[in-house]
Amino acid sequence: MKNKKLKQLSLFTKEQLGKKTPVSLKHKQLSDVAVKNILENLQLVSSRQLALILSKPNDNSLRVARCENRGFPWYKDKDGNVYYNLPEVMRSIGVGINA
Repeated sequence: MKNKKLKQLSLFTKEQLGKKTPVSLKHKQLSDVAVKNILENLQLVSSRQLALILSKPNDNSLRVARCENRGFPWYKDKDGNVYYNLPEVMRSIGVGINA
């Protein structure tokens, strides 16, 4: 009995694997008008700043609410800093023009 060397099934040729396919991301890019609209609605504040805005002595209650998955929606950056979207918080408590 001969030893047969099994060939791996190849979906692509060696030429296809070596080529980089150019991709156009132009349709994924935001327009300048869209960016302006986003910036008007996005104002991030830290939990300490939000505590000052809400007239709280410190941000302990915000931290507890975050730990218990309740309270205002919050966002965390790659460094672990927590931020709140101020217009979103104001809408949720019923303050402001778009409340």
